[in-house]
Amino acid sequence: MKRILLTFLILTVSIPQFALAADEVKKTPAEAPKAAEKPEPAKEVKIGSVDLPMVGEKSNAGVKAMATLKEMYEQLQSSMKKKEQELEKMKTVLQGKSLTPEKRAAKEKQFQKKFGEYQQFGKNAQQEFARKQADLSKQIKDDLDRLIMDYGRDHGYAVILNKEGLIYNDSRYEVKDLTDEIIKLATSTGKK
Repeated sequence: MKRILLTFLILTVSIPQFALAADEVKKTPAEAPKAAEKPEPAKEVKIGSVDLPMVGEKSNAGVKAMATLKEMYEQLQSSMKKKEQELEKMKTVLQGKSLTPEKRAAKEKQFQKKFGEYQQFGKNAQQEFARKQADLSKQIKDDLDRLIMDYGRDHGYAVILNKEGLIYNDSRYEVKDLTDEIIKLATSTGKK
């Protein structure tokens, strides 16, 4: 009797499992779960990357911007040196012993005023230079963004990433470095 009862228990527990297994067999291969399989990468997904700082540096617009900034920097430096020379002359006069106390006080006041103007000029020059640099950088970035978007669309790329931002790349997907091709486009005649 024990044996019959044990067999009955085994059958009642096993039947639902057999029924589930039979249902799985009836399903078509498309409906069956793919538990251990890794998804296949999409075919012909083209992904590229671009070293934007390098392109910006080597593009016509980047070279022109650097020349503009260098010229501006040199002009501002020249103006600062002239102001420094004026201050040095005033300082030399102040250190002289031929001044009366009234003239010395007037010259010191004049020196303080010129020194304040010199400091303000330096601050303004830094701000002006930073604004110009930001404006040129934005213009170059916008031009390069358009150039890269056009390139990606024309050459069938799904994604083009900034190379500096690429942290991980699954080896199933090739990320082609497009930097040299974009530099060629950005330095060719008629392109920025």
